[in-house]
Amino acid sequence: MTKKKILIDMLSFVLKIMLVIVLIALAFIIGAMVGYGVLGDGEPAGIFDPAIWENIFNYFKSPTIIN
Repeated sequence: MTKKKILIDMLSFVLKIMLVIVLIALAFIIGAMVGYGVLGDGEPAGIFDPAIWENIFNYFKSPTIIN
């Protein structure tokens, strides 16, 4: 294999990995929007509000039990 072929193969591999990471991030964002907007009866764009994430993380740190 020539250096050019090896470089092209490496670049192709890195681009595929980056594409997978971007697709996973998009799936997470879309899933959070559907979960919060449809199932949670909130505004789907609300997932970009840091206060929402702070509330979610606080819930998992110390969940409240409602009787």
